[in-house]
Amino acid sequence: MTTDFIILHGSAGNGKTTLSRRLHEHLRSPYFEFGWIPEFRSLSPSVQITQREEEQLSFENLMLVVKNYNRHGFKNILITDLDDVRIRDIPIQFEGFNYIILTLYSDEDEVIRQRIQNRDNGNSYSDWEQSIKLNSLIRGRNKLPNEYRILNSSNDVESTLKELLNHLEGHLPSRNNKIQVSKNDFYSYIKD
Repeated sequence: MTTDFIILHGSAGNGKTTLSRRLHEHLRSPYFEFGWIPEFRSLSPSVQITQREEEQLSFENLMLVVKNYNRHGFKNILITDLDDVRIRDIPIQFEGFNYIILTLYSDEDEVIRQRIQNRDNGNSYSDWEQSIKLNSLIRGRNKLPNEYRILNSSNDVESTLKELLNHLEGHLPSRNNKIQVSKNDFYSYIKD
């Protein structure tokens, strides 16, 4: 089970942090959360930049870092915590690479609300209503190339981890990188 990049995706409250850490331990591969790339708008008053432009710049920096790791021979590079708008960019950014998108979702809004309100993983995100909207968007949009969706409404981490590993083991990269989702669909759910 060797791939260049593994993107673990989903709205907040769907288990990305927990499962990313477990995948990282299992695969012993580099692990990056998007939030680790600094945003700097308030530190640079000489540059006028919007939040969306700043987020784009941070995403571009993350892509440079992970591709550099890959250039140095690292495989199974785990990336998580990307906004859904950035997931649309993955097929473009990783064209020519072997990548997989594993998207966690819930079919129960109450599960997301409970997980966000009761989390103990160090994550301070608390807008469960926004997360439920994004979860609904993810469930309703077309899948992207190399994307698998994994229902994670139960709290059985081991079963979900096993399903993720099965997708990694059986993954055959798509030859079609055509994207059928508009960025505007995503931005309608993101607060500016």
